[in-house]
Amino acid sequence: MKKKKDIINDRSATEIEVRKEVGRKIKEMRGKLGQSASRIAQELGVSREAITHIETGRNNISAVSIWKLATLFNCDVGDFFPTVPDGYAITKVDLHKVAQESGEKAAEWAGRLFKKK
Repeated sequence: MKKKKDIINDRSATEIEVRKEVGRKIKEMRGKLGQSASRIAQELGVSREAITHIETGRNNISAVSIWKLATLFNCDVGDFFPTVPDGYAITKVDLHKVAQESGEKAAEWAGRLFKKK
């Protein structure tokens, strides 16, 4: 069984990779539409530097900003996110274990984050 510290480190690494992938997709879509980082920053009400940090995965982007980008880029919000790899779904047994170890709120969050089997 993994130690809590190892689980947190695994989660942090995953979060960083997701941020990087979301940022990469934003930059890619922005480039395909010929939009500058400054123009997108203006539309979102943030600085150009904030857009650069989002695109490199250094900073998170809010759900509202993702929605605004989807509107600007005429795409679905899901287009910004990587797909959940096969084998990374969560079962009812997994959810029960999460609830026991971390509480019901954590189990609810995990159930929403991962597909249930």
